[in-house]
Amino acid sequence: MPGTLRQHMEVERTGLINRLKCLLRRSPMLYRLLIFLISPVCFSGVSPQRFLDPYPQGSLLLNIGAGIHRYRKDLINLDIFPYEGVDVVADATALPIPDSTCDAILCEFLLEHVPDPAKVVSEILRVLKPGGRAYIAIPFVYPFHASPNDFHRWSIEGLRKLLKDGTIEDINTRSGPTSALTAQLVTWSAVALSFGSEALYSIFSLFFLLLFFPLKFLDLLFGWYPTSIHGAADFYAIVRKPPL
Repeated sequence: MPGTLRQHMEVERTGLINRLKCLLRRSPMLYRLLIFLISPVCFSGVSPQRFLDPYPQGSLLLNIGAGIHRYRKDLINLDIFPYEGVDVVADATALPIPDSTCDAILCEFLLEHVPDPAKVVSEILRVLKPGGRAYIAIPFVYPFHASPNDFHRWSIEGLRKLLKDGTIEDINTRSGPTSALTAQLVTWSAVALSFGSEALYSIFSLFFLLLFFPLKFLDLLFGWYPTSIHGAADFYAIVRKPPL
């Protein structure tokens, strides 16, 4: 294993929250269920599954930064970490894939974790077929979450600029303002009661997550409001590679 990847994996396992995530990822079904139920975000808008629905079996589909998420059997999962279910271990800024080969690509909540997101977007557009489409999700109003690093946030206009070399078909809220509020409440409460202790902060983060997560389901209503873009937790965009 390359030294850089080994270092990334060691960082990934530091801290109570990251160690707990690593433990839960050994059971992908349980991990996905817990993310759905008690994470601070409630998803709205177009989902990755819905984005992939039009593509028949035999399409070349790629999920960059997949982690343990397997949306369909014929989807190629690529990640820098060799999690269970990852088909290709590679760096998203240097995809080991020929030009113009993929019909569709997912890149869900990866770009905030890489130092050069524009390079990842460039790679996505490189490996897409002309007319191929990518689904990209990014955070807007959301606390720091290192896994192992966390570098960036984007408004909708920032996301448009990031995707300027493609043709944006759709761009909207992925998690609404109540999800943003829930995540901030968890963070603020843990900060206020931990008195500067990282260990206490991790413990209180888990406690307040269990206390506040039901609030997020208000986004089943508010997440669909057009005005939710002003305080959304996350956005998604569907971008098409221009034809030759």
